[in-house]
Amino acid sequence: MLHVESTRTIPAAPAAVWATLADYMAIDVIAPEVVKVDVLSDNTTGLGAKRRCHFPNGTSLVEEAITWTEGRGYRAAMLDMGKIPFKTAEAEIRLTPTSDGKTHVHWCIDYQPKFGPFGWLMGATLMKPQLRKVLNGNLQGLEDHLTGPLNAVPQPS
Repeated sequence: MLHVESTRTIPAAPAAVWATLADYMAIDVIAPEVVKVDVLSDNTTGLGAKRRCHFPNGTSLVEEAITWTEGRGYRAAMLDMGKIPFKTAEAEIRLTPTSDGKTHVHWCIDYQPKFGPFGWLMGATLMKPQLRKVLNGNLQGLEDHLTGPLNAVPQPS
């Protein structure tokens, strides 16, 4: 299994960050590479929530929440990955409050590439930087969503 992660301290309260992330079917609001989400389960949040994420290149994958800790994070199994070259993959998001009222967000992906040793080499050298770029984009999208002009708290003058 290969592992890639990214972290960021978001200048927003943990409750606000969690409210955004817990809206499981709205990942396209923060993830620049997700162009559309299909709801695949009766529950749209929490354990067992299932969504299909569509990407600009025409591929898609299904994600199902397999762990859910209210206010703290979740882990999602990636299923039905089609042309995406993974045998298995899981993503995890964890929130940690900071002493100054911000939120430290840790986002990681654990994955096993297809195609044996060649796939592992490709996964470690080519896929890993691409996945880190995706995670960094997601974290930037999360921060922008929470602190952008429409959500910014006015500062006293």
